[in-house]
Amino acid sequence: MTVSPLTRRSLLGVAGAGAVGAAAAGVAAADPSGAEADTVPSKGAAEQTIVNGRVRALRTCGYAEAGDGGGALYRRLDSAPAEPDRWHLRTRDGAWWELAEDVVSVRALGARGDYDLVAGTGSDDTAALQAAARRGGTVYVPGVDGAYLVTDSISLLTDGTHWFGDGLRSRITLVSEPGGAGELLGIHGSAPSTPSGPPQRYVQGVRVSGLHLDTADGSNDNGLGGSFCRDVQVDNLYFSRIGRKALTFQYHCSNIRCRDVTVYEAATEPRSTHAVISIEGQTAGVDLSYYPGGTTSTADLGGADVHDIAFSDITCHSTGYNYVVVSNAHRVRFDGLALGDTAGAGSFVIFTRKVWDSHVRGVRGGDTARRFLEIGEQADSCTFSDLRFGSTTGTGADGRAVRIGGTRVRLADVAFRHGNAVALEAVLVAGADATITGLHVAECASQYVLNAPPAGVRLKLTDSTFVSAAGAAFRIKGEQAQVAGNHFRTPAGPFAGRFEGPGNVFTANHVAGTAPGRLVVTAEASVVAALNVFESGETDGAVGGGQG
Repeated sequence: MTVSPLTRRSLLGVAGAGAVGAAAAGVAAADPSGAEADTVPSKGAAEQTIVNGRVRALRTCGYAEAGDGGGALYRRLDSAPAEPDRWHLRTRDGAWWELAEDVVSVRALGARGDYDLVAGTGSDDTAALQAAARRGGTVYVPGVDGAYLVTDSISLLTDGTHWFGDGLRSRITLVSEPGGAGELLGIHGSAPSTPSGPPQRYVQGVRVSGLHLDTADGSNDNGLGGSFCRDVQVDNLYFSRIGRKALTFQYHCSNIRCRDVTVYEAATEPRSTHAVISIEGQTAGVDLSYYPGGTTSTADLGGADVHDIAFSDITCHSTGYNYVVVSNAHRVRFDGLALGDTAGAGSFVIFTRKVWDSHVRGVRGGDTARRFLEIGEQADSCTFSDLRFGSTTGTGADGRAVRIGGTRVRLADVAFRHGNAVALEAVLVAGADATITGLHVAECASQYVLNAPPAGVRLKLTDSTFVSAAGAAFRIKGEQAQVAGNHFRTPAGPFAGRFEGPGNVFTANHVAGTAPGRLVVTAEASVVAALNVFESGETDGAVGGGQG
């Protein structure tokens, strides 16, 4: 079959119906006078073919055999490749050829996708998928009835790589040795060679979309991980049976966008302490020597190396421990999370170590045996808004629903029930300049709904509703708190609120209950109270201290 002039557009159309029929019969579709393009049944058949020197392109109709989905277009090379790989072939006449497709299917590199998830049998596609990763470019993972079996990690190391598939049916299953492979799919540049230095190389512009990643509950196996990378986009992904973390980015990562992700199970490793999503910057003493040329000891970069990471439209059905953990990072954002219950001692969202200018919005979550939000002492200028959780169901002493340890933390429009009677409070505010507005605690089994020790200075609590059958609404030991426009319904509590520090303001609140002293002000405290409404049978009498 002759194509003239020879162009990529014309090459893509060389395998017409007649050519495919001839190839399937084992006959090369070559013009006797010397054609510029031939069609052959398979890659193996091409390797046994003597090709006329004027032929510049080969179209295979399959990889192992015609019709197996591995057909592709190859172009003739002028010389042998420096490092022959799976995207090359050599015909019997000694000529070398390489894949000429702009989009290369993993089937064209020998992947079969015939792994039976129930029987645990099928072809090992590790070599084919690793070859696709080495080649780079745009890689298509076609949907299959079973899965593509791999037994080791697939690392995307080339700038501009794009892997995509057909969603749920493009399933890659990692079945690793007992020690684990570390991760199924990785996006990695080159590690720093000095403790506080930058990466030797960033990998940039990688996109992964439309895949289903499954690690078969393997220990030490994450779903998709990134390090020393930037300008990465992840979308339309599915995760199943993830032993550790479904998505994790750590060490020198920036400008990462993850959206439209569904996680069915994560942190399934026995006695897991991991999270569905984990963001972690470089900390002191991390060993990066397992990366080629990486240093054995690193410095704590305080979150400067990980920034501008966004997650949106994320659905997580279950986790063996935590859902989201962020540490040593800044400008991290979560928007639109649908979360199931947590298992064991897991929490929904944890900000730990140095985290600043980071935000969580639009969360719908189930129950937890431990905490909904854990915000560490080094968190700064972080906001949490539009959050709806179920109930705390555990009995641990640290099982409060929310702990705010950082500075300038803002909670807005947050609702939950607190069923843990052992913890002293539902909400602990131990950081300065916290702002809480629109917090709705439908029920509280603890002694206090909100407790603020002396470190919780300048607390602002507004437009919130606290309901507790037996406990008090709040105890504030810090100074300069502003409590305004709230509804406190504590019918059997010893008091609605208690101030133990100076310079506080209590205005326009609605208080319901039966105790004679609804507002307690200790001797060392002072409060300006005005425009409050106390339901019939209650008083605003203070005990000790100053009140005006």
